[in-house]
Amino acid sequence: MDSLLKEINMLPGVFGCFVYTGNQELAAAKLPPIFKDNTIKTMGNLLTRTIKMGALANLDIETIEFKFDVSLIIIKPLEQGAILVMVCEPIVNKSLINMTTAMLINDIQAAINRGPVQAQKSQAQVATAPRQEQPKKQEAEIDAALAPILESIKDALAYAIGPIAGQVMLATIETWAQQGPTSKQRLPDLTALLCKEINDKELEKEFRTQIKPFS
Repeated sequence: MDSLLKEINMLPGVFGCFVYTGNQELAAAKLPPIFKDNTIKTMGNLLTRTIKMGALANLDIETIEFKFDVSLIIIKPLEQGAILVMVCEPIVNKSLINMTTAMLINDIQAAINRGPVQAQKSQAQVATAPRQEQPKKQEAEIDAALAPILESIKDALAYAIGPIAGQVMLATIETWAQQGPTSKQRLPDLTALLCKEINDKELEKEFRTQIKPFS
């Protein structure tokens, strides 16, 4: 759970986040020290009650936002009354948050369902299980002159999809290399593949604008 919340915290404009269960328990939290446990639990109680009130009124709530002068609180309802709460800057990129949480939400829910005891057992089983060597993938050979350009493209991609940009970039370059020579003339093909991974018109437009000088 901690690693999942860390990924959310790495997004630009996110101060911290926490997960609160429908049983009024704090599952995990990654927030600045100013947020004390009692404060987090009070927030969790109030927000879960808000979600329950919406359910009683037959409201299908996907996201709740509370906007203040210096912060924006975004709440994503989970299963069985649990919630994911993110404390952000007022002008945070909400499209990026929605995309990242959509990718992580199933793993967060699975961590809640496992509970602390089962999660520890799973980690112990992984630690004691014999390691199997994975076949090494043949990496694409990239011209040294392209390296700084690809690094700039990766930085622009990170703005669009967050901390998973590095992994996505590597996988996409492998696909791109299989389709033809890794040359500057084929950078538009790489751009098209990356835009498929972004899968958001506004973020794709911003991404294309940022990499226009390089492609």
